[in-house]
Amino acid sequence: MKKTLKQIKEMLQIETRSPFDETLVTGICFDTRVIEAGDLFVPFVGAARDGHEFVDQARKAGASAAFWQKDVPNPPADFPLIFVDDTLLALQQTAAVYLQEVNPKVIAVTGSNGKTTTKDILSGMLRETFRVHRTGGNFNNHIGLPYTILTMPEDTEVAVLEMGMNHRHEIEVLSQIAQPDIAIITNIGEAHIEYLGSREEIANAKFEIVTGLKADGLFIYPGDEPLLTEHTALPARSVTFGRTDQATIFATTIKTSEEGTTFTTNQTADREFYVPIIGEHNVFNSMAAMLAAFELGVEPETIQTALRHIDRSKSRLEWLTTPKGSRILNDAYNSSPTALKTVLNTFLNMPTAAKKYLVLADMLELGDFSEQLHQESARTLENGEVAGVFLYGTAMKNFADEAASLIGQEKVHYFTDKEALTDAVSNALTGNEWILVKGSYSMGLKDVVEKLMIG
Repeated sequence: MKKTLKQIKEMLQIETRSPFDETLVTGICFDTRVIEAGDLFVPFVGAARDGHEFVDQARKAGASAAFWQKDVPNPPADFPLIFVDDTLLALQQTAAVYLQEVNPKVIAVTGSNGKTTTKDILSGMLRETFRVHRTGGNFNNHIGLPYTILTMPEDTEVAVLEMGMNHRHEIEVLSQIAQPDIAIITNIGEAHIEYLGSREEIANAKFEIVTGLKADGLFIYPGDEPLLTEHTALPARSVTFGRTDQATIFATTIKTSEEGTTFTTNQTADREFYVPIIGEHNVFNSMAAMLAAFELGVEPETIQTALRHIDRSKSRLEWLTTPKGSRILNDAYNSSPTALKTVLNTFLNMPTAAKKYLVLADMLELGDFSEQLHQESARTLENGEVAGVFLYGTAMKNFADEAASLIGQEKVHYFTDKEALTDAVSNALTGNEWILVKGSYSMGLKDVVEKLMIG
């Protein structure tokens, strides 16, 4: 975004004028640690800190201007400011107007699991044909989504926007800002059940993605999910992906390997697709993305080529090799019961002569369901062979107890100290192992992976 303060005020329907109105803004930022020259700094009033305290620091770091909330005292007189009633709402409104100005096709993606992978897969498919802007990192919430929009180049043709949530009505806000042409729900799992109470409420929260869907927009969702297929408010244009021939697109063959998955579909029976990500679930993520790509006129041949060269976010089913020669399947970015059971089924049944180890940490935000869901996830161990299980975190004690009863206590190693966990895993490795690493991000298993990679 490149605008003068006057233009930004017009976007916000602010009529007041100041001597700074011709000041040029060339970017947006809400974190002074990464601010760049020309940025508009957006301070938020939080429970613990007030971002207005950092406006002077932002100025010294090169910011050209800042929003300033009217009820916050002592604004600097010698720095370009835009006075607003609420800085967060001003950020969101600016993003909504800017999106309308650039006017790309907007694809919104949400789901309990797979939304980031689906976003990455879809972006790769579309880049062969369009100028694409996508959500980076974890910028998928009420702050991150408008930030993503405002960092979008003016020549963008398609915006792929990931939408995350913890509570009801959060995706509704994001959908209203984005006004998507295409909305995708990847699946309904148990993530955030602590706040929502049931899978039914999780489905309702995800379904909010259609709130801002354009009248002629397309809704893409899993055809095997009754919580969505039986919804009374399905948009007029809805298509599905799934396992059965009741879906608009379904897999006719699936072949898994160490490095990826090959599949064919009913819509492209004469063409085999390869996605360089392990796991049958990524076939379904790919098919959801294919439906969106087809909607925009992308040819199957283009999709086939793009799928083989997907640029994915880090720490998501990423193969690494340690100095000893052990292979790590790094999925340390996040975890939930559905995602864990899916990747366990895949990993435990992959053919190899190497020993298989699991390094797992707590799945968070499960509330009163935590004990039950950790126990149920452990039962997946019955579906394959494993040499040892290394577990970390308070909730993983439930997984540990259940796992011990299924595969034997001698294979189960439980830790409450991450350093001790790391040492134990490192000492177990000789170079002939595969290790799956998975846990909620805040459990910090990425630190374990980093130390194992040092050797």
